[in-house]
Amino acid sequence: MKKIGVLIVCITVLFTISSCSLFSSKAPLKHYYQVYYQPQVGSEQPIKATLRIKTFDADKAYKKYNLVYRTSFEEMFYYNTHFWASRPDDMITDLVANHFAKQRIFSDIIITMDKKPDYVLSGRILALDEVIEDDKSYARVAIIFELKDYKTTDVIVAHSFDTKLDAKGRKPVDVVRAMGEIINSELEIFISKIYETIEH
Repeated sequence: MKKIGVLIVCITVLFTISSCSLFSSKAPLKHYYQVYYQPQVGSEQPIKATLRIKTFDADKAYKKYNLVYRTSFEEMFYYNTHFWASRPDDMITDLVANHFAKQRIFSDIIITMDKKPDYVLSGRILALDEVIEDDKSYARVAIIFELKDYKTTDVIVAHSFDTKLDAKGRKPVDVVRAMGEIINSELEIFISKIYETIEH
């Protein structure tokens, strides 16, 4: 009987220790990110027209909140503790809208169809990755921008890019920061094309 009593006590102690360990262990800390930068103040006169910015589309792989990293073009992974604060299609749309508004590219910018616009800007996100090569991290962004005439639906200006930039660090925040640099630079090229094409 003594042996059984000792065995019960041992089991109880082990269960108590394992339970405490189970409930006291902290869940992994989750991190949330947003691509952000401050666009330069524009010096050009705004185009006297209304621009509607449609919510961008994104390839299925980028409709998730998880940040994506790759070690090759054939294989991709999702981080379990690093997430976008909002879905990439919404985040990039807001980023572009903010860029156009801050630089006053058009005299009026709308997101919803509360009135008929003169032009419609749409985009498709093809890649928003961290690329890991030779123990270094790079930001890779690939997007297609299209500016269309609202009445005719003709494409007036298009700009596409697939750019990779050294993140200068291995943390996801370094990669996200580099993504902002890429988008800022490519939007400036797109805007230059718009000014060259449309009179203002």
